[in-house]
Amino acid sequence: MAKTLNPAQRKLLDYVDALDGPDRVKALQWVHDVALYESHEPLYREEKEALYQVKVLWELIEATLPSYKTSEGEK
Repeated sequence: MAKTLNPAQRKLLDYVDALDGPDRVKALQWVHDVALYESHEPLYREEKEALYQVKVLWELIEATLPSYKTSEGEK
């Protein structure tokens, strides 16, 4: 992995560690989407940055799963 994970990313990965790669990606996407699209609270800069880091995290995981895009379709 070319980029080092920050402490918050590592903590989030610890929560979803029991999941396999594709399910881990789906869980991170779900957390991102619920916070971004289902919340009725305004998102401030810190929250927006955290959501972006969740997206970066699942993209890093996807990059380590060569069969993910072929089994899930192009995203």
